Amino acid sequence: MRWMPERISDEQFARSLAKRVVAVRKLQNLTQAQVAEKLGISQQGLQKYERAQRRIPVSLLPPLAEALNTTVEELLGIAHKNHKRGKISQIEERFQQVGNLPLKTQREILKVIDALLAQAS
Repeated sequence: MRWMPERISDEQFARSLAKRVVAVRKLQNLTQAQVAEKLGISQQGLQKYERAQRRIPVSLLPPLAEALNTTVEELLGIAHKNHKRGKISQIEERFQQVGNLPLKTQREILKVIDALLAQAS
């Protein structure tokens, strides 16, 4: 596991975290209201976190990750190194590339992958 390569300010980190939360929520096709309900907070409260108007409390990270069906490490931007193999696989490399695309494009790619997986089953 490794942290982001460059040192950034707390403010930059908070904005980056907020952007990752929004991206993951949208990728999961969840609304702010749905996630807020899972967390037991108001939709407006979640909106403030997503806009980085308020910092996300550390204690909220585990339930937030669970509500978004991801990990705290992913939300924090911590990259995992695969210690079992040297180089990452072609599939992992492609998914990293997909992760850098606009959300709309990511959703379209996921639909194609889901269709191909359904055919293969």
